Amino acid sequence: MLIYLDGRGRYANHACGQCNASAPTIRCHDCHGGQLFCNSCIVASHAHNPTHRVECWNSKFFEHTTLKALGLRVRVGHAIGEHCVNPTEAAGDDFVIIDTNGIHQVTLDFCGCTHAEKPTTQLLRAGLYPATVQAPKTAATVTALETFHLLTFESKASVFEFYNTLARQTDNTGTLKLPDRYDEFLRMMRQWRNLKMLKRAGRGHDPSGVAATQEGECAVICPACPQPGKNLEADWQEAPEGVQWLFALFLGIDTNFRMVRKKVSSEAADPTFSGGWSYFVEPTKYRDHIAKQGEQKEVRSTCVKHHTVNDANTGRFSNLASSGIGTVDCARHMFKRPNSVGDLQKGERYINMDYMFFSSTTHEGTEFEQVVISYDIACQWGTHLWDRMKDLPHRLHLDHENKNYIFLIPKFHLPAHVEKCQTAFSFNLTRGVGRTEGEAPEHGWSNINPVAASAKQMGPASYRETINDHFGDWNHSMIVNLGYLQLRKLKAAVVSRDDHVEDFYTFTESIPAMSVIDWTSIVESWEKDNSKVNPFVPTMKTITQHGVRLALAVEDAADLQKEDKLPVHDDVTPGILIALGLELEAQQIKLKAECKALDASTTSRQLTQVQERKNSLRRKINSWTNIQHLYMPEVAALRAREDRAASDSAPEIQVYDIPLHFPSSLTQIRTNTKLYEYEFRLRRAQAYEALDELRQHLRLRSHMYKYKDRHVSGQRANTRSRNLITNVQRRVDTSVIKYTSARTALTSLALHTGDVGWDSQLKELKDEDIRAFTDETEKEAEAAKQRREKMKKKKGGEKKGLGEGHKKLSWIWKVYGVAGDQEDKGIQEALHIEWCRARARAMRWSEEVILLREEMRRVLSYHEWHASWWESQAFRHTGLSPELAEGMAAYAAKQAAIRRSRASYFDCLWRTGWAEVQEGIGADNDVLDLPASHHFTSYPSSSCR
Repeated sequence: MLIYLDGRGRYANHACGQCNASAPTIRCHDCHGGQLFCNSCIVASHAHNPTHRVECWNSKFFEHTTLKALGLRVRVGHAIGEHCVNPTEAAGDDFVIIDTNGIHQVTLDFCGCTHAEKPTTQLLRAGLYPATVQAPKTAATVTALETFHLLTFESKASVFEFYNTLARQTDNTGTLKLPDRYDEFLRMMRQWRNLKMLKRAGRGHDPSGVAATQEGECAVICPACPQPGKNLEADWQEAPEGVQWLFALFLGIDTNFRMVRKKVSSEAADPTFSGGWSYFVEPTKYRDHIAKQGEQKEVRSTCVKHHTVNDANTGRFSNLASSGIGTVDCARHMFKRPNSVGDLQKGERYINMDYMFFSSTTHEGTEFEQVVISYDIACQWGTHLWDRMKDLPHRLHLDHENKNYIFLIPKFHLPAHVEKCQTAFSFNLTRGVGRTEGEAPEHGWSNINPVAASAKQMGPASYRETINDHFGDWNHSMIVNLGYLQLRKLKAAVVSRDDHVEDFYTFTESIPAMSVIDWTSIVESWEKDNSKVNPFVPTMKTITQHGVRLALAVEDAADLQKEDKLPVHDDVTPGILIALGLELEAQQIKLKAECKALDASTTSRQLTQVQERKNSLRRKINSWTNIQHLYMPEVAALRAREDRAASDSAPEIQVYDIPLHFPSSLTQIRTNTKLYEYEFRLRRAQAYEALDELRQHLRLRSHMYKYKDRHVSGQRANTRSRNLITNVQRRVDTSVIKYTSARTALTSLALHTGDVGWDSQLKELKDEDIRAFTDETEKEAEAAKQRREKMKKKKGGEKKGLGEGHKKLSWIWKVYGVAGDQEDKGIQEALHIEWCRARARAMRWSEEVILLREEMRRVLSYHEWHASWWESQAFRHTGLSPELAEGMAAYAAKQAAIRRSRASYFDCLWRTGWAEVQEGIGADNDVLDLPASHHFTSYPSSSCR
């Protein structure tokens, strides 16, 4: 068929498709059907399609020709069907129109009548955007501009790539000389982006004009975040203290060092069209502040080694105009905020990040009583933030004295921090934050990173405007998808809330009332003041992987100073490589256990969650192995041999079974000695941690057995209690696998490192060693219960168990002095910590449901406000022509209708979804102990306030 279409096909002996003249030779490549026409008819039928591509049959094949060569003249300035009595040919007869199907040379006539509009106006009204206002000789169709605009959002294609595609569509043989209009199209596209941004922000409807545009006014706003005057009730600030967290502002801060910009052009040569009007901070004020502060030496991190901060004092970025960008996002919904993005000059300096943060919060955020700030170096950055604020312009100062600014570390980054940060900056342990993860900016980088290849070659203003444009589309896409995103989160949150609340209540029932009262007092005191006793930190310490990682980080830093040749990656040192690998191994173990637990009763939602975790883990392993190959090239060769040996028909290996090839597993090949040493130290810490976890889980399991034996009766209560014990047993099994894996690795590593004596404490773990103090399995507990009941009937008493002197203590309780008089303390501490964590889980999920419902209500309220706002813009201008006035009113009405339609769609979607989950068992929120307040919405179970 493809070859058939190269000939005339069924039209070989047909007359002209319009006038029936004989021997037609012209066909249109862009019209449907492939019918042949004579010259005059093809020209007449394309009077309003001047950019179609035509071909001429030369008796052997179709050859390239143009409508211009056939005599078509493009005329603008009059409505279709009207005749111009004074057409004026465009100068030079070399006018070029860029369309989605190619680059077209045309003969174009402007209207030269007495009341004719300017040539640029005539082109614009014909749907052609001129490349210049002075004697235009190039234009692009609106369709071409819109197509590239959407294409670059979806594919991140550059103007260069798009233009070359059009050029090849016009001629892919290289035999035609095409006019070069790349620079013109680049300029038109930049103008188009700017004009579309202004139009969508309603700036064309403002009588004060574009010049009066305020900073941040063109940004697409998050409708789910609290917006005073737009989606909050008038009395929201009067909410009682225990309710203010509902109106907290959540911010996420991060940097991206892929979005570099070379030292290309200058501000003078590349002036901005829209400085500070959307997401980037106003560039002049920003540059002036950075210059005024001069070269400030960054304070070295007192936590883990934060390369991006510490490297700010080095010359690593000296060859770049911008070393990347920083941003302050909406932490719950991943929106880019107005005036919250800035380019970086020398890494992640406080001077840059402070300016972005205060620019973001003073733009919108000064009214909130509580602001939650997520930043991967919050433990360092937040320490002297208010002191550093004094160095900023007064317009950026915040009144923070009587408000609650909470600094937290994103969940994914938190494990890399020192131990004291694990609780002090944890989202999981902080009241009022729901299930916020704090990683919002990270999710957005994957969308903008592909733009880096073209952005790095841009001038400063083009760079900012291009990124602004993509951020605007990102925000728009997030709004469009909010309906499904929020509903999916709510459905998952209700189920998880009910599970964790029920688990917490069941756990609490098994604890003596006085202990619960004491523990509640302790944890509430800590929640109000983190300087108080931390109930989440065990007092019984062992060697930890975090401690070893910190020591290795110090050694890595020393190696770098000595120019050691081993570190070959800027951010991932050898110690971090092995530590991250152990985390991946732990995730494999946990995921494998979860997959083994799946059965016929597993729901499709649970299967989906497991598959998503598999996909996520596979991506992490792929990223890790890429870095591993830098340090261990012999492993890359090993994996290549394994891939070649694998049969094509063999089933794909499960992600939890993918071999990570640590140094300890390399039996046939050797690697760098330091890697053996690093893994040995980390594995040793891992083994002690696994024993510590195992002891805690065994204590908990023993307690649950005893409680079930003495207090639980009835089928429902027994089933619930048995489920809790099963969950604890799963943790026991995971800890055993973790310890066994660590000890096996240690055995292999010791042959290379020469370490001896380590196995005197870290013994082989056998099945008979895995027992608690009571040494009572579930089966034995059930038998003991039956014996006691039988003895009560016969003798009115209970048979005593074995005395303490007859119980043989497993060696796992003798490691690091965890024995004897510390038994009761250990049991109580394990129960205390587990109870506090169960309480925190129940509270976070309960808060999440409340926050999601409030956010849904806000989204609908914001859309209604925005629709009303657009309606108010329709007739602000006076003295306009009837045509322009109609266009103003029509655009405003359309925007209002879009927002009401979207709100109606979301409302229907959410109500239908809510009907599937309903209130759930945790609907009373007793676990949160909240005050009664009308500020807690009942949406979507009732009408939106």
